[in-house]
Amino acid sequence: MTGPATTPLEIFGNLTSEFKTLTVEAASRLIAQDCVVHEARGLPGVAGEWRGPEGFVALMAKVQQTFPNFEFELLDIFSNDVDRLAYRGRASGDTPGGRFEMDLVEYWSFRDGKAVDIWPMWHDTKAVSDLYHGRAKAAEPA
Repeated sequence: MTGPATTPLEIFGNLTSEFKTLTVEAASRLIAQDCVVHEARGLPGVAGEWRGPEGFVALMAKVQQTFPNFEFELLDIFSNDVDRLAYRGRASGDTPGGRFEMDLVEYWSFRDGKAVDIWPMWHDTKAVSDLYHGRAKAAEPA
């Protein structure tokens, strides 16, 4: 991580660029102790609320464990440069039924230079769950 992140864009950029190797110590500079990440109940392995820097780091590790070869591509991002940020991205990863690729949107809130509330919204959590649990197979590439 480079110098101290202070804006929502800087904080988000530091967290997402290092999500695969993020430590609790580094996350503590960017994630508030009372931060909550609200993952959809239907997502295998990562569903539920993840709290504080420890929870954020644990979630990043669990995403990688649950969905090997997880990748993320940022498509659009919007911020008021004070306390709000929203983005649209594309996530992909492997499951027992094959690889998924889908859009997601997240809404982040910040206070005192740290993330305090994160709402990820996957386009189709049921499709990911069905692939993961073997109830569906990935579509063949066109």
